Amino acid sequence: MQLNNPFQMNDWEIKKFLKVVLGIQLAVWGAIGLDAIGLQIPIIRQLTGFVYLTFIPGILILRILKLHKLGNIETLLYTAGLSIATLMFTGLFMNSVYPFFGISGPISITPLIITISVVVLVLCVLCYIRDKDFSDPGSIDVGNILSPPVLFLCLIPFLAILGTYFVNFHHNNILLMFLIIIIALIVVLIAFDKFIPKNLYPLAVFIIAISLLYHRSLISMYLWGWDIHLELYLTNLVKMNSMWDPTLYGGCNAMLSLVMLAPIYSIVTHMDITWVFKIIYPLLFALVPLGLYRVFQKQTDDKIAFLSCFFFVSLFTFYTEMLALARQQIAELFLVLLILLMIDKNMDKMKRAFLSIVFGISLAVSHYGLSYIYMFCLISAWLILISGEDPWVQKLMNNFYSKFGRKKEKVAGNPGSLKIKIENRTISSTFVLLFTTFTLAWYLYVSSSSAFNAIVHIGDHIASSIFTDFLNPEAAEGWRIITGETVSPLHSVLKYLHLLSQFFIFVGVITLLLKRVNTKFEREYAAFSLVNFVICFGGIALPFFASSLNTTRLYQITLIFLAPFCIIGGITVFKMMSRIVKASWTDQHVRSSLKILSVFFAIFLLFNSGWVYEVAKDYPPALLNNTIDYPRFNEQEVLTGVWLNNEKDTRVNVYSDEYRGLLLLGILGEGHVFYGDNEITTWMPNNIYIFLGHENVKNGKITLIMPTKERRPVSLQNLTFYNTLLNMNRIYNNGDAQVYYR
Repeated sequence: MQLNNPFQMNDWEIKKFLKVVLGIQLAVWGAIGLDAIGLQIPIIRQLTGFVYLTFIPGILILRILKLHKLGNIETLLYTAGLSIATLMFTGLFMNSVYPFFGISGPISITPLIITISVVVLVLCVLCYIRDKDFSDPGSIDVGNILSPPVLFLCLIPFLAILGTYFVNFHHNNILLMFLIIIIALIVVLIAFDKFIPKNLYPLAVFIIAISLLYHRSLISMYLWGWDIHLELYLTNLVKMNSMWDPTLYGGCNAMLSLVMLAPIYSIVTHMDITWVFKIIYPLLFALVPLGLYRVFQKQTDDKIAFLSCFFFVSLFTFYTEMLALARQQIAELFLVLLILLMIDKNMDKMKRAFLSIVFGISLAVSHYGLSYIYMFCLISAWLILISGEDPWVQKLMNNFYSKFGRKKEKVAGNPGSLKIKIENRTISSTFVLLFTTFTLAWYLYVSSSSAFNAIVHIGDHIASSIFTDFLNPEAAEGWRIITGETVSPLHSVLKYLHLLSQFFIFVGVITLLLKRVNTKFEREYAAFSLVNFVICFGGIALPFFASSLNTTRLYQITLIFLAPFCIIGGITVFKMMSRIVKASWTDQHVRSSLKILSVFFAIFLLFNSGWVYEVAKDYPPALLNNTIDYPRFNEQEVLTGVWLNNEKDTRVNVYSDEYRGLLLLGILGEGHVFYGDNEITTWMPNNIYIFLGHENVKNGKITLIMPTKERRPVSLQNLTFYNTLLNMNRIYNNGDAQVYYR
């Protein structure tokens, strides 16, 4: 049985296409109307609202642009990216313009649903006018959808959801342990050409990504982590006030990926923002490795692309740290869309330029750190490309390749020379100037220039200490991680697995430079990869560079470009080993190398996910071990924070330890933290509140930041201020959390 392909709706006959679009819009109106009269049907509003917001505006814009036959992956990615961009800038327009017409709460259900509906209807009209004559729908076979490999893959996310349920309510992680084994098995099956066919590799990438994300994001009924609590406070502030205040100081407040996108999803789908961050944002973030698969596949082959994506998602940062950075999840999606456009030589130049501007501006308003990194990469790559077009540089590169490279690339009219043609370049000086200008202007004029001031401060800090603290472990966080001691032999194994993968990346990049491997890497992508390789090295050697963003986050960003070089480097290493033993190198040896690498990455995942440590009971991850203190909170702690927010005197400061301070930040928007310096912890001013959570009350421990900036749990009874605390007024106690007043 054949059905029209829903992933390529922009290729459908126009009337059928518009019927589906308008049907979804009517379904959203109906779900909201039923809720308004008190007749709530579970999941309906959430599901229809998500589909409506995430896909409808984008697919209409694609049709207006007459972009057809893009393929399932590109259509899905461009649709989601355009829809998210439309939501962010529609919200910004409403927030800026509607108050002038007397609408004091523009970011609320009535103005939002009316405005978005009008936008969709206008897009429908434009779509009909521009593209009413096109009709070439693709089809999908229902039998293929119901095949055993597809059903097997689609069941894996449900295992992740069920596994987190058992962790949350039964404190049993056996299903999550089983999940990791299954995911590790998938990469081996694909490398050995078993069970999962080549056409399902993209589905496998998406399923693995969303399963890994959900197996951590759905642990706890509340948010956990660091930055996410400030993000929660800011988004709740917009939702509560029905308006965004762009003058509030703070880099996060300038991010439309937070202050517009999350409240819009929350209001339209009628979901608490906590669950928007735990369910919807990971679902959008899972599109990142799917997009990378297409980027890698276009330039290598299916298997290398899959292994590259598996390496990318296996890194623990992807499914732990990134879940507590909602704004960066959205920004990375736009970055991948920009990369996909950059390597697409077939799309019309004007359409590609339009999409590049939309996604570039959307990236700029989604995450300031990634925006500045991309701006640096963009300018550097552009300079590399234009310098490569200089005749003197071409002559120098020809001499380099003739001495070290594989062979010279011959061009008609100039045999034996390496020639680069400027007309094939997709990065234009106009786009570089536009992105740089917009990014700097946005961060200069929004949120009181806080994001711009932060990057200037970081740059000044690095410049002032680059010569005195180069490769100094006290200042260069990346170098400290490499040279530092681990907590156990098993953790040392993980450290060496990381070092080996980084060695493979190094070899892969050198292979690219020497052109000793048959690849189809576009010049722009190669230039970006070289810049990211330099950034990766800078994260190791430069003082205060990696620590300003966090070393693991910086490494994860560079892997967006460098991941395939790990596989290419691994193949090159095996090839060099075969030459040592004087064995001939054939395609069969390449396939064998990929099989060995798949086993390596399966082991890599088992260590990164904490599976090995949990089995060995050797410092397992905090999220899988309730005995370890971590910024993860229970219902009683959250209720205490809510009570304090409702009852406290706004003129009185609240103090807590490091982790409980994050909870207060998410609820109160403020919180003062005790530090490990003995003089500070004994200094107890009058007229303050002190918040104690489960770990403080039940286990008698308090987590403090020591003078070395290390977080360390300390026995509460051993601190000098403990006796002072006992003499204070305890004004709230629910068994798991307490509030004192002095």
